[in-house]
Amino acid sequence: MSDRTSGRTRTSTEQHARQAGRKAAVKADSPWVKTLGQVGVAAIGIVYLLLAWIAVQVAFGGSSKSADNSGALKELAGRPFGRWLLAAMAAGLFAFAVWQVVLAIVGYDTEQGGKLIFKRAGAGAKAVFGTLLGVQALKLVIGSGSSKSSSQQQADWTGKLLGAPAGRALVVLVGLAVLGFAGYLIYEGVEKKFLKKLEGSPGPGITKLGQAGWIARGVAFGVLGVLMVIAGIKHQPEQARGLDQALKTLAGAPYGKWVLTVVALGLASYGVFQVVTARQHKEG
Repeated sequence: MSDRTSGRTRTSTEQHARQAGRKAAVKADSPWVKTLGQVGVAAIGIVYLLLAWIAVQVAFGGSSKSADNSGALKELAGRPFGRWLLAAMAAGLFAFAVWQVVLAIVGYDTEQGGKLIFKRAGAGAKAVFGTLLGVQALKLVIGSGSSKSSSQQQADWTGKLLGAPAGRALVVLVGLAVLGFAGYLIYEGVEKKFLKKLEGSPGPGITKLGQAGWIARGVAFGVLGVLMVIAGIKHQPEQARGLDQALKTLAGAPYGKWVLTVVALGLASYGVFQVVTARQHKEG
């Protein structure tokens, strides 16, 4: 085969690949895929509303429930018609995960280079989050939920990681990564970057709720990151018990119940924002 023929074949292959990519990107942006994902966005908002309610109870010493996603889902499971609501939420969360998988593979085709990689990696992480949360909800629906909360499971995972070669350093690195993520959430909240995820403007009032929500999540994850770093340095896996430990650490600090109450209101704001703007989301 001549070089000219080889070049034409390669060019044709590249064109076909680009066309296939464009078709897949259109499917990723198709109405049914987005609608499924938007149901999941609303479901995540409900989880945060329940989490905020538990956090307020923790702040004032009225709850021993796990202040994390698993605790929020168990809170709903104990309510009238709770299992029916959990079943609907599980379906929405799995739909959200499917939406994010599609975006992770073929979405954000207008982006290039590092930004494209960052966006698709973020979508992949959200797909994992949606799947895990959906599995938790489904287990509670069928009555086979684990006796361990997600925070207890995280402490177990941290303990195993600490026992691995260079385990302490790895846990510290994870903690630093969580701190970086926390800082990014606060930046997004202050600069209103989260509005880029929406089609159209939600209005000034809802935007303020979004800002409060993103900043509150940043504070909560910041405390979690610090606890992870401490767990790695001191070889204390019990310090890394996830969001539950982070919120309860806030409650135990000076003026902690008031700080945690403010954070809880911020988490509730995030939940309301997600529910109200679910139909406007063009990405997770």
